Amino acid sequence: MYDHLRPLYARRFRCLGEQCDDNCCRNWEIPIDRASYRRLERLRGLQAQRNFSFVQEGATEERHALIRLDSSGNCPFLSGKGLCTVQQQYGEDTLPRVCATYPRNPHRVDGLMEAPLSLSCIEAARLVLLDPQLLPRNPAEDGRYAALLAMAQPAEIRHPREFRYFWQVREFCLLLVTDRSYPLWQRLFLLGMFSKRLGEICVAREFGFVPRLLREYAEIAAGGSLRSAMEGIPVRAAAQVQMVAQVAFGYLPQHKPELCRIHECLQDFLQGVGAAGVEVCTKRYSQAYEQNYRPFMDAHPFLLENYLVNHIFRVVFPFGQDAKQCFERPQQEFLMLCLEFAVMKGLLIGMAGHYGDGFTVEHVLKLVQCLAKTLEHDRSLGGMLNWQELANSECIAALLKN
Repeated sequence: MYDHLRPLYARRFRCLGEQCDDNCCRNWEIPIDRASYRRLERLRGLQAQRNFSFVQEGATEERHALIRLDSSGNCPFLSGKGLCTVQQQYGEDTLPRVCATYPRNPHRVDGLMEAPLSLSCIEAARLVLLDPQLLPRNPAEDGRYAALLAMAQPAEIRHPREFRYFWQVREFCLLLVTDRSYPLWQRLFLLGMFSKRLGEICVAREFGFVPRLLREYAEIAAGGSLRSAMEGIPVRAAAQVQMVAQVAFGYLPQHKPELCRIHECLQDFLQGVGAAGVEVCTKRYSQAYEQNYRPFMDAHPFLLENYLVNHIFRVVFPFGQDAKQCFERPQQEFLMLCLEFAVMKGLLIGMAGHYGDGFTVEHVLKLVQCLAKTLEHDRSLGGMLNWQELANSECIAALLKN
């Protein structure tokens, strides 16, 4: 029933093993859950005391111990051929949970198990980003928002404390981010408005108003009533350049840069926009957008759409994966998505300006993987956000519109 609303494409993922061009068994902090550690501790030859360390602060069932990396940053169980000696000698069932599931991110949604992919794995990034038809055909595709437009306000709210509209919310989010009748930035702008209102309703636990909210925003998206207003929003390229510079050069290089080639991407960005004053950089940034980035993305519209679709699945957008805080998360989850997307897009614009006609999907894959390695595995970026300031609609537009 919900196949078109689930990340079934993740089932096609296959690890390349020794043929992978970016082995995932090095330079990571590899957490081991308590059950896996106890199982590994009993295996002869693994030298648990030598190859593992216990988490001293903030230990949990899922983060009980860490694998000690060798002097080269490799997992001590990584063979010279790039394969796992634990799996080779003892079988796949003995692998720690994190090793057995990565790059899948397994969790249950409304009782159903899902395993969307982390794009920090280069092969997962290829599978997700390069598929022109990532999701199966929506049964309601001919009338994109028809089911949501038909939603009726319940005459009687029998279970006012129970949220029953997860799949309808997900359907709206997926329909909107893949609606090519809008520029991508406008889809995200509308998604931000929707997430803000949904968050207000959820915090107040007024779940009976969700059907009306979905219907209202389906009408807005289908009817295009806000198109002219959004088109009238001014472009603030200078603000984008400053934001990208702040995050890219103030945050990214300080957070596990050894994990990826993020420095190469940052240098490509600088080559594209320059390192002079804001005015000069902004001019080159705007030129790179018009002459290189925009034509490329027009020819590959599915690339960033697929990124957003996978993000919706991976973080259980807009509720997040923490069931205890899910109703407090919609606006914050959107703001985090907005910032990550704006940084990614800004860096891609600079990279496109640097490479010109030589800008390819491989450059997009490289940056997306680098950012995923930094952001997906280190959520401290949220700590640098001024949520109240960023929640301002003009601020969001400034980050998104080119």
